[in-house]
Amino acid sequence: MIGILLTIILFMSFLLFHTRKVEVPEDCDTSAITKPFYKCGIWMTAKLVSNERIKKAILQKNSEKFYLLKPGKDIAQENYLHLVSKVSNCLLFLTIGCAVVLLISLNTENKSLLVNGNMLKRNEFPKGDYMVELDVTIDGETFDGEKINVPARLYSKKEIEEMLPEFRSLLERAVLGKNTSPNEITEDLSPVDGIEGYPFIVEWSFDRELVKNDGTLRENIPDNGVLMTAGAEISYGGYKELYEFPLMLYPHKMTHREILHAKLLEALTGADDESSQAGEFVLPDETDGYEIRWTERKKDNTLLFFLLVIAASIVIFFASDKSLDNKVKERDEQLMEDYPEIVSKLSLYVGAGMAVRMAWKKITDEYLSRKESIGITRFAYEEMLLASYEMQSGTGELAAYRNFSKRCRVQKYVKLVSLLEQNIKLGAKGFTESLRAESRDALEDKKSGARKKGEEAGTKLLLPMILMLMIVMVVIIVPAFMTM
Repeated sequence: MIGILLTIILFMSFLLFHTRKVEVPEDCDTSAITKPFYKCGIWMTAKLVSNERIKKAILQKNSEKFYLLKPGKDIAQENYLHLVSKVSNCLLFLTIGCAVVLLISLNTENKSLLVNGNMLKRNEFPKGDYMVELDVTIDGETFDGEKINVPARLYSKKEIEEMLPEFRSLLERAVLGKNTSPNEITEDLSPVDGIEGYPFIVEWSFDRELVKNDGTLRENIPDNGVLMTAGAEISYGGYKELYEFPLMLYPHKMTHREILHAKLLEALTGADDESSQAGEFVLPDETDGYEIRWTERKKDNTLLFFLLVIAASIVIFFASDKSLDNKVKERDEQLMEDYPEIVSKLSLYVGAGMAVRMAWKKITDEYLSRKESIGITRFAYEEMLLASYEMQSGTGELAAYRNFSKRCRVQKYVKLVSLLEQNIKLGAKGFTESLRAESRDALEDKKSGARKKGEEAGTKLLLPMILMLMIVMVVIIVPAFMTM
């Protein structure tokens, strides 16, 4: 995996160097960090669109959206710059993501506790013991996540006396292993040679006829159980004591794997005795003729992080197209919001005796003045402005209105243009009344739309309100039941 990550990073480094002289268009919004990747995006996009089939599939995909969102702009250029932006963002995220994953992977490789294959560093006082998980292989059998306790050194006599009472209690629970109670021992015992956080070494003694030294239950235990005393010789430095407690045994049949595991624990006890005063805990490499191989257990999430980076890069690429869809939806909603105002102004100016064409130009002039003063762009007025420019450049009035309705793509504006066509073809008789009626209908539609949005907002708030009600009920009811 590290090789794959290095390959991607080296390839991106080469690509950044190769495209360093590519010119970036002036209207592109880039920073010092994103500009090199924007150059790579321009280079890769040029390679993609060189194939006509790919060019048709990619560049023409969003043409209609840019036609609606960028009236009067070069649609091909806008589409091209959008694709460049998507590619450059993906390359930027992929490069940074792979670099982060590589650092995580290298950091994981360097954090090794196992030295020379079978040594663990002891902590010096007062850091205390620590636990390490190792994978163990014996005679072809693998024990995953074997927990090895590495004791610390040099505790004072006073500290030992303070730790002993709690240590004895923990020792009674630890020797139970998978058993849940000392009154019902059905699984092999776990005669641990120590407890994490304590410096004591423990040697166990059991009834040889019932339990082996390694804690393995023998096969001659009566079915109705037998009471046995377990002895734990607790020692540390010059201190030593024998601690005894009762256990109730019931029969259990051991597997070959369980026997090997018991031999491993016994070997670990012997290894700790041999190196208890050394700076390293030397793990055994064989027991009863079986070779022991130690493998450190590491959590390597490199592959997962790499797959997340790839998935996120793909999401970023397609999310740009989704944002265009949202912008188109917002544009249509904005067109519907401005429709009552536009029709009302047309009705007012035409009713005052102004020609439709002059009324149209007056509305666009007012919009340009407002746009220059407050800097707000409205799609409906931009489309009207474009239609006004078409008429000024020689396009027929009727054709300009039809082009306006095609660009707006909303039924209300198609109806408005139909009224304008009737005025041009059939004369002004009844036109003013039709505009006024359309203005009233538009205002009513706007009111009903506002009510609908209010209802939708109330529906969205219903779930949070229910959750809050449930929390309040829990806060009230739970204390009431607790006091009963």
